[in-house]
Amino acid sequence: MLSIPSEIGHTAPMNGMQPEEQRLRAYVDDALRERRERLLPEPQLSELLQIPRGRLRTHLKRLEEDGLIWRHVGKGTFVGPRTAQLPDSAAMASVSPSDVMEGRLMIEPLLAGKAAVHARQADIETMQRCLDGMNGAKSYVSWKSGDDRLHRTIAEAAQNPLLLMLHDAVHGYARKLISERMEQALGQNPAPVQNSNNEHEAIVAAIRSHDPEGAEDAMRKHLTSIRTVLFGDR
Repeated sequence: MLSIPSEIGHTAPMNGMQPEEQRLRAYVDDALRERRERLLPEPQLSELLQIPRGRLRTHLKRLEEDGLIWRHVGKGTFVGPRTAQLPDSAAMASVSPSDVMEGRLMIEPLLAGKAAVHARQADIETMQRCLDGMNGAKSYVSWKSGDDRLHRTIAEAAQNPLLLMLHDAVHGYARKLISERMEQALGQNPAPVQNSNNEHEAIVAAIRSHDPEGAEDAMRKHLTSIRTVLFGDR
């Protein structure tokens, strides 16, 4: 029988959350921290976390709705927001971290502007939950999970499937190429993270106000700030 790691088996209470869901969320947090992209298959995960299969599926569905995991029929359950399938390693070798940030600067301000026009109330409420979670995050891993979810929620709110696919492709490269660099730059110092939280607040405020130009400008300033933290002034 699989044994539960001590850090999962002794999680502290979390806002009245059921112990089963606490254990699952702790397992997902651990997977994020260790950069494990795929969760165990359901039978093994059920045994490891001592959660009956039916209730495990219910908890997994809730985590998927929260953007913490995504599932691909026939392939498994993956950690983090859904990303596009990346090309082979030879093609990836030609893409640099700087290329990724340039791609984000081209696509995401446009998405933020469109989100300011098309976002529904449910989208804005999801964005606010992301902000609340990031402001209360106790670790960089938890904060980054909220950051990923916020940016994808903004991309979804733009209601343009093609641009959403481009967003997912660029963020797929970001996860592969610059996540470690971001953790080194942001994970040890709370100031850049707090600055990012303030920038995120400005983006969401512009979207909530249905201000496309303001949303584009706020997103561009945010990504430029991140690029400066990672690569210096350019």
